[in-house]
Amino acid sequence: MPTQPQPTFKLRTLILLFALLSALVTLGNSFWVTYSVQREALIQDALEDNVSYAQRISLGVEQLLSGDMARLAYSATRLAGHPADGSALREEVRRLLAQDSNFNSVLAAGSKGEVLVSAPAQMGLEGKPLRDREPVVRRTAMISDAFKSIAGNLVIFLSCPMTGTDGQYLGLVGGTVRLDQNNALRNLIDQHVRHDGAFVYLVDRSGRILYHPDPLRVGTMADDAITRAALNGKASLQDSGMLAGLATVPSARWAVVSLQPLNGIDESLRRLMWKVGLGMIPLGLLGIVVILYAGNVLSSPLARLATCAGQLDSAESHDRIRAVPVRFIEEWRIRRALLQSATLLREKILRLDRQAHSDALTGLPNRRAMVDAIAAWQRSGTSFAVISLDIDHFKRVNDTYGHAVGDDTLKVLSGLLQRNARANDLPCRVGGEEFMLLLPEVSLEVATEVAERLRSTLESTAIDIVGHITLCAGVAVWHPGGESVASVFEAADRLLYRAKITGRNRVVVADCNA
Repeated sequence: MPTQPQPTFKLRTLILLFALLSALVTLGNSFWVTYSVQREALIQDALEDNVSYAQRISLGVEQLLSGDMARLAYSATRLAGHPADGSALREEVRRLLAQDSNFNSVLAAGSKGEVLVSAPAQMGLEGKPLRDREPVVRRTAMISDAFKSIAGNLVIFLSCPMTGTDGQYLGLVGGTVRLDQNNALRNLIDQHVRHDGAFVYLVDRSGRILYHPDPLRVGTMADDAITRAALNGKASLQDSGMLAGLATVPSARWAVVSLQPLNGIDESLRRLMWKVGLGMIPLGLLGIVVILYAGNVLSSPLARLATCAGQLDSAESHDRIRAVPVRFIEEWRIRRALLQSATLLREKILRLDRQAHSDALTGLPNRRAMVDAIAAWQRSGTSFAVISLDIDHFKRVNDTYGHAVGDDTLKVLSGLLQRNARANDLPCRVGGEEFMLLLPEVSLEVATEVAERLRSTLESTAIDIVGHITLCAGVAVWHPGGESVASVFEAADRLLYRAKITGRNRVVVADCNA
């Protein structure tokens, strides 16, 4: 007589239910892991891109302000010898205003802050006191916060003191930049156009907006967590559905904020995961059919295989599946199917990972791949050269022939980089028309030869529709124990900028660790 009641379910039914549940859990877990990893990778890439974008703009603003201050310092030096000569003051002020479009007005003030001469003359400032007396009190070169001028315009004031040969304070030379109309500052930022929903704004040290795509926001106060973080020197922030890249303008203590909405990334990720899900469906259906077929005759080995099916995304999945003993052909087939599933899933995840580390247009490694390679070289103490490349007048190509031709031009340069790179070199596209070529364990001379060869080859290469283009390059080298990697990249960017402002189509070199 049986001592226990007959079980309600047959072993076959239990095996089938367990196997089907394991398959579903495996697919769900794999899908969630893939979604989580890719979302984090895309967010980090977007943050890095926005930080890089904000840094480029802050560098441009810093250079613009430095140039303006240098011109004011030169005028102050010239006028220091003629403090009482009204005609000399007036001639120098007019010359400074006419020199470029950076200043909307220029003035020279006495030691007590009274305006001696100004241009344009119709503003009627002569004899009136300065609206902002801080430059007179401090008697140093400075850049003011935004304020309302005598004429009621929102301006910033750049000034430089005039000092006599005996060190006596004689007054100052200053220029205003109107923020509510076109100026060199606005034109500089407007050169950087984003097409991914991102935008940039600029604030002074008090949080007042100096530049914003919405003209109505200029002059208002930005008292939010992102602006406060930017003014406190943070590099990036994710807040209220926005990804923020932050940078400071040291000379003025301003902050640049590059904002990108998170919903755009989520939408792209949803489309990507939809494709991944569709790709998993045939594999999932195949697994279910195999499990139903084999469930009639399998018992213990099948239970172990079902357990392994719930862990296909683990690194040890292949070894665990191979360790299951099989006695029937059906069990062997299930084991083979699971091995194939683990292989396909791993390949799919690896392929998605490669996509996250490569540029969609050119196929070159992207900034994330470059950061990983640099970290590995740093850990191993491997020196490397940095060649920062930028196509000359690339915006003109896009404006003249369209973005499709511009994309083809970028592909030509990426192909040139790949052909001239060694197996262990790393050519990267870091954004727009900007490329990097990293050369491990090469001297500055060799890196310079490579950069010059790239420049010469591109110059002589005829591109369909476009014809011939040129590039500029900055070359620097990082050595273990020398300057930081960030300093070397900044040096390469500065050299690239020098190549552009000194005539373009050239290579500028400096050894940052000499």
